[in-house]
Parts: sequence; structure tokens; C-alpha cells
Amino acid sequence: MVFAVGQRWISEGENNLGLGVIVGVEIRTVTILFPASDEKRVYALASAPLTRVQFQINDRIFHQDGWSADVLEVLEQEGVFTYRARCVETQAEVLIPEKALSHHMSVSKPQERLWADQIDRNEHFVTRYQALLNQQAQFQSSLRGLRGFRANLIPHQLHIAQSISQRIAPRVLLADEVGLGKTLEAGMILQQQLLVGKVERALIIVPENLQHQWLVEMLRRFNLAFSLFDEERCADFAPTEEEEKGVNPFETESLIICALDWLEQYPQRVEQIRQAGFDFLIVDEAHHLAWTEHAPSVEYQLIEQLAHVIPAVLLLTATPEQLGQESHFARLRLLDPHRFYDYQAFVQEQQHYQPVAQAVNILLNGQQLTDTDKNHIAALLTEQDVEPLFKAIASQTEESDHARQELITQLIDRHGTSRVLFRNTRQSVKGFPHRIYHQITLEQPKQYANAMNVVSSLGELDLKTRFNPEQIFQQIHADVRWWEFDPRVEWLLQFIKTQRNEKILVICQRADTAIQLEQALREKEGIRAAVFHERLSIVERDRAAAYFAQQEEGAQILLSSSIGSEGRNFQFACHLVLFNLPDSPDLLEQCIGRLDRIGQLRDIHIHVPCFANSPQARLAQWYHEGLNAFEETCPMGETLFEKCGEKLQFFLQNPTALADFESFIRQTRHMQQHLKQALEQGRDRLLEFNSSGGEAAQQLAERIAKADGSPDLVNFALNLFDIIGVEQEDLGEKSIVLSPTGHMLIPDFPGLKEEGITITFDRQQALVREDIEFLTWDHPMIRQGIDLITTGDIGKTTVALLVNKGLPVGTLLLELIYVVDVQAPNYLQLNRFLPPTPIRVLLDVHGTNIASQVSFNGLNKQLKPLSKNMAIKVVKMAKAKIVALLAKAEKQVPNLVENVLREAKQRADSTLSYELTRLYGLKAVNKTIRQSEIEALEQVREQSLQQIEQATWRLDSLRVIISNKE
Repeated sequence: MVFAVGQRWISEGENNLGLGVIVGVEIRTVTILFPASDEKRVYALASAPLTRVQFQINDRIFHQDGWSADVLEVLEQEGVFTYRARCVETQAEVLIPEKALSHHMSVSKPQERLWADQIDRNEHFVTRYQALLNQQAQFQSSLRGLRGFRANLIPHQLHIAQSISQRIAPRVLLADEVGLGKTLEAGMILQQQLLVGKVERALIIVPENLQHQWLVEMLRRFNLAFSLFDEERCADFAPTEEEEKGVNPFETESLIICALDWLEQYPQRVEQIRQAGFDFLIVDEAHHLAWTEHAPSVEYQLIEQLAHVIPAVLLLTATPEQLGQESHFARLRLLDPHRFYDYQAFVQEQQHYQPVAQAVNILLNGQQLTDTDKNHIAALLTEQDVEPLFKAIASQTEESDHARQELITQLIDRHGTSRVLFRNTRQSVKGFPHRIYHQITLEQPKQYANAMNVVSSLGELDLKTRFNPEQIFQQIHADVRWWEFDPRVEWLLQFIKTQRNEKILVICQRADTAIQLEQALREKEGIRAAVFHERLSIVERDRAAAYFAQQEEGAQILLSSSIGSEGRNFQFACHLVLFNLPDSPDLLEQCIGRLDRIGQLRDIHIHVPCFANSPQARLAQWYHEGLNAFEETCPMGETLFEKCGEKLQFFLQNPTALADFESFIRQTRHMQQHLKQALEQGRDRLLEFNSSGGEAAQQLAERIAKADGSPDLVNFALNLFDIIGVEQEDLGEKSIVLSPTGHMLIPDFPGLKEEGITITFDRQQALVREDIEFLTWDHPMIRQGIDLITTGDIGKTTVALLVNKGLPVGTLLLELIYVVDVQAPNYLQLNRFLPPTPIRVLLDVHGTNIASQVSFNGLNKQLKPLSKNMAIKVVKMAKAKIVALLAKAEKQVPNLVENVLREAKQRADSTLSYELTRLYGLKAVNKTIRQSEIEALEQVREQSLQQIEQATWRLDSLRVIISNKE
């Protein structure tokens, strides 16, 4: 391929980008700009997936100023075309350089393939039409972007994802209690915004120990391949002796995860992020961003810099505002510094809402409002709005419940932080199991005591190390098997024997302990166990998790290092053994959270084997009796851990000093109950009601469940794989193995690995087997498979035989599929109003369109395939008639297109005008509505209607049909 600046090319895999223009040619790369979609691509010269655009004499071309012309001659100079053409409007001859061509032009011509004897099989034509219909349906589906994640369908999560992802550049605080799925909500929001084109580049900033968890969650649950960035990786892009300026490493990937600790240590990386043009930022554990009015922390200022330049921001925190109102204000200030500018003003505003929140509790509980309650509500709403609702509520008629619901809805709209804060609690979201704690106290072996004395005498025994006595022993006796004498191992063996039909998750602190335990179980009792730790690759971890999840012939035990507490879902098990107790309440909750999740159907049994009078025994007692952290979630656990840290350290370092330990336990319990009571009293039921989504959220979950594994999806996918030439093997258990073959139409089918993959259309199977791909309409393999069909040449032309005794032999029909398309910037999301829309035209021999009388499927059932040689003969004999029918079709299509465009404009105008009207109304009563959001929506509405006017249409595919008696 020879490239030159000014040439026009199209992308082979992304036809929707429009007509591209070469803007740069380097030694090894070529840069092409797609003005219609405001996209730029850089390709390697040797393998650029581009097709040269060259129009021929008599072709109609369009100038970028909007007028059209018919080509008379093609001139070429230094690889760039100039077209001598006749203007359709004025009939004047003009010279049009190819760089002046309209960016929205279509260059697909199936009729040329027909004349060139490039005829496809009839089933390929059918698949192409089905792909176009499915593509249109999915672009317009209200479920788009909400179906493709690997997780249970939890109503409140779906509600939050849908509510936030519909916004332009959302800036929101997700503050659900632990275990309610904030990470899932963030991933769903990000996935949907990426899918519809609102977002292209995303950055996730997390504590260092959570990087891997986020990497796995994004890949396995959302098919989002993030890259981990650290100083070693960024240093590779530093300037060399030959370069004055290095590459900004953050511009080399679109989806990046990095650690907050690292950015704090290397502030120059923060400036590189600011310059990299990210449009979506997620910050986990945001409650650690300490702030006071006069002394914000370095971490807070770091995030503040990024939040100032990145349009969309999600902050995740499990710490409720009642545990620190100043800290809560600081997080809201990151999202909207203009709205939340003064802490004292915020405190006063929150106090103003407190009486209203109490009135909402009365409404939600179905009780009658007092005059005082009504006055508080009327102060927030207008009297003329609420008075009819008050009367209806008091009437106790059928209208009472509806009025109660309407009043709550109005209060939500006017709630001080309802647009920027979402929080669900376990009390508001039902469906969690009970936790049952089992402490197993064992005598410490002399070998461990001796080893600790030796290491302690060398000054190398810190507290954290003392939680792992087996590792201390191994430091001294590397060749001695600690598990031969450790009573925890014997207890574990006996426990496993009593639970033969149960899956058991065992979490150790270190990988070595897990590996050696597997050896002990295998050699002592022949027990099947999978091992899961950080030294394994992601693929190896998937295999271990799948082996554990397998019901028949699978592992009964999963032995995991502490990494097993991060990101994985093992809720099919109900027994958790903490072989080494986690050394903080947050880590403990993460471990229990692998089993204690929404959707867990059984009570969870937590087993903690520990040695008497050991640091682990003291910590277990403090967790259980002080925090009640085993049997209940403890959102205030980390706060108490910090407050009690010094005293707790003393007792852990002196586990036999029990004189004051009971008093310390009682003090902790008192503080825990006090904070719990404050948390309950401060519950914002209005906020919880808004965050849960109510009945609408439940209906959304039911709609997605109904769409899962739909016959249309399964049939289309399997047919697609068959046509591509992918080998399919049904494994049973609702899973299929896909393998590449040597005769595939497309050598590199997206997502298909060389060794093959296993897929399922069943959500529950996908939850149990994370090594299996979960296919939905949103899965990249389906979406890219549709794109491969609709943007390629498969099925563009075919010839078929119509067996119909009612028609004369040799009767010619011409079936034409036109596509109406608009090429516009992704952020407009025009595909929801005007996706690539197929228009079917079926012409009889007289040129009459009979498509409305003869359905596609009904006709297709009567058709039989023709051999290619026979098809070529039919085309040559009927070419003149086909050309004539094509000309008649071209005259009829504009009217059909006009109908499509009119409906698209009505949808766009209706939807966007409604959203604007609602935002204007909310802004009048709710300060959290940003003016920038309204202005952006106004611009989207105006540009959307303009772009729809510029939509084009093209002939996508055709089928020549010839009749016969048999």
C-alpha cells in the first residue's frame, strides 16, 4: 500500500467511522483522521486495515459543502485523485480534490460484486440481514450495556448503573455498605459509557493492595482489559540520548489502573495523567482521602487535581457520612467544588433536611403525617404541589398509596445530595445470609514456641510475622515438614471428612502455607484441593477457581493465599476456614465477603483455628466480642481499629497479659454499639429509597433475566460461528467449546484463542465457572462478530431459486437491503435514535415494491440454493433486467429513508427535550444540578437533530431470485 497525505481511505473493521483522510505518513506508521466521527487512528504501514477509496466514471460523489456531482474523469497526481465531475444541481463541470469529498460518503457497492461473479451462499445473505436487524435492535435496546457483566442481577446495582450511566460526564459518590457491590456498580457504569461511546479513556486509582482485585474484576466481569501502571513501566518511556522528550506513558493505553501510594511518591506522574486526556476517573477507598478546611492531605490534593480536569468521576467509599461529616463533605467537594464550597453552609443545609428525612420515614412506614411533618415538607416543596397529595394520603382510598409514592418521588428530586450520592445499606437491601462463628482453640506445638524464641532473640520477630507460626518455623527448619505436627492441619483433615459434600474455602496469609497445605491434604488423605495464590498467572488462577467450582470431579477444597480475599466470588460454598487470621477488620471483611454476598442461599460458617494464648487468639476474641465482626458486617471496624490500635498492639504482643484485656473488650464493644446506634439514627431513608430503585429496579432485573440466553441470541451466535467456520463442541452443562479451524472465512475471529475457548449463554453457569466466557448481546465477541458481518463482504450478493407453482418459470424478483446510517461523534450517542437501519425492498418484475406483502422469513423458506455456476449464468442472462430494477429502486428508496429519518428525529427530539425539561425543573429546586450538564445536553440535542438531517443511505446487499416449479 502506498500512502500520501490527502488520500481517502476507509477502515476495514470500522466502516462507521466514515471516510478517512491521510494526515501523516512516517517511516513505519500512517495517521488517518476520520472527521465524520472525530476519530484518529495510527496504523503500522505494513498492516494498516484500510481500503483505498476510488470512485469511477458515472459514480455520484458528494462534496463536503453538501452538493453532489457525477464523475466524468479520474485524474491522479502523486498518488492523490482529483475528480472532474458535473454538478447535479447546476450541471457545471467542476474539479473536486478527493480531500474535499464529504466525510459521510458510503462506498459499499454490492452490485459491483454481482457483476464480478462474487456471489455468496444464500444462508450468508440471510445471516447478514439478521446481523443488521440485531445490530439495530441492540443499539436501541434500553438494556444495552446492562446485560454483559458476569454477576447476579441485583436490582439496586442495576438501578444505580442505569441511572448514572445515562448522564453526560457523571460525577457521583457510591457509598453502599460493604458487600453490596460498589465495584460492580462502578464497572457497570464504566462498561455502559464505553459501549455507547461517551467514554474512551478511563483511569482507576486504588490502594496498592487492591490493584489486582480491580484488574481481575474488570476483566472477568466486564471484559475490560486494563493495564497496571507502576514506576518500572513508566520508566520505560523516559527520554533517551537520541530523544529530547520522552513519551507520556499514560497516553500509551486507554484503560489504566494504578496505585494512589505510587502517585503520591512520584508527583510528576500526576501531571502526566493531567495531560493524557482521560475522560473517566474511578477512585476506590475514597474515605482515606483525609481533608480539613485548612490542611487537606497530599492524597486529597492529588485526586483534586485530577478531578478538576477529568469530566466523569466516581468515588467509592464504604464509610457512611455519619462517621465523619467533614470527611463526607470533602468527598462531595471533589465532585462539585462550586456546589459544595463551604463546610459550614453544608452542615446547615443537612440540618435543614433532617426533619424532612424523618417525615419520609413516616411515609415509607405507611403512617399518617402530623401537621409538623407537613410543614417541613411544604417548606421544601411548594404548597400548591403538596396539598392535594396530603389530602389523598389522608383519605385512605385507592389513591392514597399512589399519592404517597408521588410525594416521596418529589422529595427525592429535591433532596440535597440525591444526584451525587448513592448509598444502600444491608437493612434496606434484603437477602443476606446469617453468619455463624466457630472458634477452634488448639494447643501450640513446642516446635513453634521454640522457633519463636530463637527468632525473637535475633530481634526479627514482628507482630505480623507472629500470625504465621509455620513460616517462622520454616525460617529455621526449612527441611522439616511443619504440617506433620501442626494441630490445625489435623483439625482441618477431620473437619473435611465431616463435610464430604461441601465445598470449603481455606484462606492462609501466604502462598507458601497454601502450597504446603495442599501437599499435606494430598499425602495424608488423598483429598482433592486446588491452590490459588499470587504466583500463579491469571489463567492459572482461573483454572484453580474452575476446578474448585466444578460440582462433579472438582476440588472439595480451595487453599488460597490472602489474594483469595480479593475480587473472587465463591458463594456456592458456605464454609470458610481462616487458617491465618487477617490482621485488620477490612481484610477480615474481604475474606468473609467471598462467601457473604447477595445471592448466597445458605448460612455462612466461619471457622478460625488458633492456638491458645496466642496473638491470633487474642485478635479473634477482639474481632468477635469487641467488634462482632465475624457474625455481622462492621462498617466502623477500621475506625475502631485505628482508635484502639495502641492498646490492641500491646495485648497482641503480650497475649498472656489478660488482666485488663476483658475491660478493653468491653470498651471496644461499647464504642462499637454507640457508633452502630448513631449510624442507625442517621440513616437517610430518602437517600436509601432513591438508591435502591424500588419496584422499577426489580422490573429491570426481571427484564434482563428474561433476555439472558434468549433463543434469538443463541441461534444467531451459533449460526454466526458456523458461517465463519468455527468448530463447535457441545460439552453439556450449558457450555460449548469453540475452536478455530483452517478453513475460517476470517482468520482471526475476535476473542477466539488459538487453543479455543469455552462459552455459555447461562448466567448462573458463568458465575460458577469464571473460566467460561459469558455471551450476551453486549459481549465483545457478539458485537464484533456482528461488525465483521455488517462491515465486510460476507452475504452481500446471492442468487436463489424460488419454488412456487403459482409463478411462471423464470420470473425475476430482486430483494434489496438498504441501510440508513449517520456518521457522527460518539458522544452524541445517535445510534440510540438512528442506528444503522436496514430497509428491505422486494421488487417484482414490474418494479413494484411488494416487501410489505411478502415477509423475509416467509420468502426465505421457499428458496433453494443455486450452484455458483448456475447463479453466474442467471445473473448474466438477467443483467439488463437487474440494472433496470436497481434504477427503479433508487427512485423509491428516498421516500422510505425520509420516513426513517422523520421517526429518528421525533425520537431524538422527544427524548432529549424531556431530559432537558426535567433538568431545568430540578435545577430550580436542587442545587446539585450542574449548569454545565444542562448546557452539554442542550448542545447534544441541537447537534443530534442536525446530524440526523445529514444521514446517508446505501445499498448494503442484494438477492436475485428466479422462480421455478420445483
